[in-house]
Amino acid sequence: MRYLFFLIIGWTAISGLSAQNFITPSLVTALTPELNETSGLINLDGDIWTHNDNGGDTEIYRIDLSDGSINRTVTVHDANNVDWEDIACDENYVYIGDFGNNDGSRTNLRIYRISRAEIAAGDDVDAEKIHFAYSDQTNFEPNYHNTNFDCEALVCFEDKLYLFTKNWIDNHTNLYELPKIPGTYIADYKGTFDVDCLITGAEIIPSLNTLLLSGYNVSGGTYTWIFNDYPSDYFFDGGNTRLIWTFLTQVEGICYIGNRYAYASSEKLPGILDPSLFSVNLSDYMTGFISEKKIEPLTYAEGEFLNISFSDQFQADGILQIMNIQGQVINQLNVKTTPLSIRLKFQPGVYLIYYNSATKDLLRKVVVNH
Repeated sequence: MRYLFFLIIGWTAISGLSAQNFITPSLVTALTPELNETSGLINLDGDIWTHNDNGGDTEIYRIDLSDGSINRTVTVHDANNVDWEDIACDENYVYIGDFGNNDGSRTNLRIYRISRAEIAAGDDVDAEKIHFAYSDQTNFEPNYHNTNFDCEALVCFEDKLYLFTKNWIDNHTNLYELPKIPGTYIADYKGTFDVDCLITGAEIIPSLNTLLLSGYNVSGGTYTWIFNDYPSDYFFDGGNTRLIWTFLTQVEGICYIGNRYAYASSEKLPGILDPSLFSVNLSDYMTGFISEKKIEPLTYAEGEFLNISFSDQFQADGILQIMNIQGQVINQLNVKTTPLSIRLKFQPGVYLIYYNSATKDLLRKVVVNH
């Protein structure tokens, strides 16, 4: 998308019944000018990737967190960047949403699917296409910034993709569902929520039953929405919290980076802000989180097995979850006896091992060396 020039610096009145809080995210790094139009954000095995929007190259970029430079570029072939706006992943694929639609007139909305294995293996990947149209759109006359069929937010959950629209007319977000298999589809309308802003990014944390949405409005507000404790994929039917940033950005992408934090990226705001990457502390606002003092890091060499023992005597009949750094559950065990020992072989990376029962929460972070 293009830059917005804010006429009023401040925050709009808050609507709805959600809880809300003011937060001050921390600057991780300014980003290189090559990422002035950074849009989506994703965490792939601990590395943070982004892309540019609206006519940028068909490339994704790995960010050097020490200085905001690009330390790796992967070119996506058989693709066009009409308006890439968000990026998501599952265990096997990365999905890039080419669905920016500022005037509501596009009839070539699509999502590119690329292989994670190809990203890991080289700097060129081939794209498959998921074409779609909205089930409730009948008017395609261009009307700049006056449409509810713009979109900048995408998540992958189980066997579906979910889109959250950027509603210029009513400041809601509409939820649509798509298959994640290449083909041509109608995006099914699932519901709407009054976010009182323009949604620009999304991230889902299945293990914590939590959805994050980022956004801003033309009055100068920047927001992070947290939805949690929802049934299945009815994301708006659980609890929700609105976090109001204490400074101005044009927030675009958001991704989860661990038990307490998310990263959020901002495009360049001319004369106000360079493109930037921020860290958002979410631990006070999300159910299911464990305080930092309970995290005990463990390390072991590649190829070895790891025995983890929770020596504490605690109530049995709990659940043990093994999660990757994105919070995705990769294994789950029912626990009937204590103390507990597990013996599993891990691929190199960072993992969270989380035990939960009616009376106890325990977390261990496992770092597997490369």
